[in-house]
Amino acid sequence: MGLKKDRLKELAKDYYVQNFEATQEEVAELYSVSAKTISVWKKADDWEGARRDYHASPVKIKQLLQDELLSVAQGNPAKLQPDGISKLMAALNRCESKLDPTVVAKMLKELDNFISKVDPAFALECTAFHKQFLQYRISLES
Repeated sequence: MGLKKDRLKELAKDYYVQNFEATQEEVAELYSVSAKTISVWKKADDWEGARRDYHASPVKIKQLLQDELLSVAQGNPAKLQPDGISKLMAALNRCESKLDPTVVAKMLKELDNFISKVDPAFALECTAFHKQFLQYRISLES
């Protein structure tokens, strides 16, 4: 697949993922490719999983809740019960305060690799602190 087609595929996926109501046919028409091409791309790169993850992220859910609160503040009727909004916000806040040690380790490893390309000596210094930080995060989860 050429660079132009890779970029087209990336743009089509981004559109599909970010626009929950978008259909494969709509994306195919918008990006001037066949519906079959979209179907192949969608299956190969798990567009549905990416869409679900995008729309279920804590940040996205908070944005939707904030939109709901703003709508109510403007005098519109509530779509959700206030108690439900409160419980959702509390659950999201708890999720955001926890960090999965596996995710932390992956990010620190990626950071160490990046730093080592720029300044290998400094990367060695950082690695010891990153290990200590990871141990600290693990202790918080226990």
